[in-house]
Amino acid sequence: METNEDGTYFQVGDHVRIKNTQETGTINAADGGVVYVILDGTNETKFFSAYVDDDAYIELVTAEDTVTILSREKA
Repeated sequence: METNEDGTYFQVGDHVRIKNTQETGTINAADGGVVYVILDGTNETKFFSAYVDDDAYIELVTAEDTVTILSREKA
């Protein structure tokens, strides 16, 4: 993520999760306020707003989140 005077934005390489489906992926490209996410497992590409706020459709996945996701998958 990058923060500047205009706000906070996702950037290339960030690992993110789609809030409503819980799918995860990595931001592959960013252009003009849009980020392109390649989903883990399917390699499907989706695009979202690059701006980070409470209404964003995606959220950053942290190392702590990854441990929780892996624990749920093993159960």
